[in-house]
Amino acid sequence: RHLPGGIILINRALVEDYETPDVAAGHVLAETLRRARTDPMARLLRTLGIGPTLKLLTTGQVPPGRLAGYGESLLTATPDPVDPGALLVEFAEARLSSSPYAYALDISGESTLALIEGDPVRGGSMTPVLSDADWVSLQGICGG
Repeated sequence: RHLPGGIILINRALVEDYETPDVAAGHVLAETLRRARTDPMARLLRTLGIGPTLKLLTTGQVPPGRLAGYGESLLTATPDPVDPGALLVEFAEARLSSSPYAYALDISGESTLALIEGDPVRGGSMTPVLSDADWVSLQGICGG
């Protein structure tokens, strides 16, 4: 998920469950596209409604209880779909393989065939996302 300030959250399972950082990188690229379509602050203001938004803008405070459950609903909502063509452009610009991400979404590859067949870097990423040592360190942090 993306938050105000350009922050992108990823689930620790993306670090713990995969051998390489390519899957997590794919999720970050997909979320970057979602962020370009949906401003996280606008989403928050729509959730608050007009009265609490005006209070936030004038006082810098949100009325107590107005954000109860917002974080949970944000994290449990199904992410908006991302156009595979636009995502392939992002993978190409980052010089990353889209296949690991595609197979992580659908192990059969049936629903992500466009990402697999259009992989801009077949056979592995041209640019390492993280060094092996950094990836193992990150896995240790998330698992510990």
